[in-house]
Amino acid sequence: MKFLADQMLGKLAKWLRFLGYDTSYPSVMTDDELIQLSKSENRILLTRDRELSKSNKKLKGVPGVIYIERDNSDLQLEQVLKSLDLKICDQILTRCAECNAKIAEVEKEQVKGHVPEGVFDCQDTFWHCPNCDKYYWRGSHYDKILAKIESLK
Repeated sequence: MKFLADQMLGKLAKWLRFLGYDTSYPSVMTDDELIQLSKSENRILLTRDRELSKSNKKLKGVPGVIYIERDNSDLQLEQVLKSLDLKICDQILTRCAECNAKIAEVEKEQVKGHVPEGVFDCQDTFWHCPNCDKYYWRGSHYDKILAKIESLK
């Protein structure tokens, strides 16, 4: 399942990526551009724009639209998971939180000079995004993300 989050849903997009869902979060786009992208990439459109979510004629061919009712990102995530009956699967933390690309585990020696020295010294497992060149490791942020994901189950 793939998603397209409008410009008001950045945190939601990031959390769907943490859960392993392919979630596009483009820069500012018009409603027509969002609709076209949703159709061309077969993505469910997530929007805070009530008018857009009810534009039945314009939305013909869009694989799905969810009007996100709340401002709170935790409640937004719960709404998407419940409305589509999505389960937390084994794909968590496999996508870059920044750009949505798949991340891959890399050898420790490959990250030398790319992560803080203290992180390099105390961590053994690293992941890399080939698209935006971001590196990830199991720090305190990682533990907080896992705790939140566990609370969603």
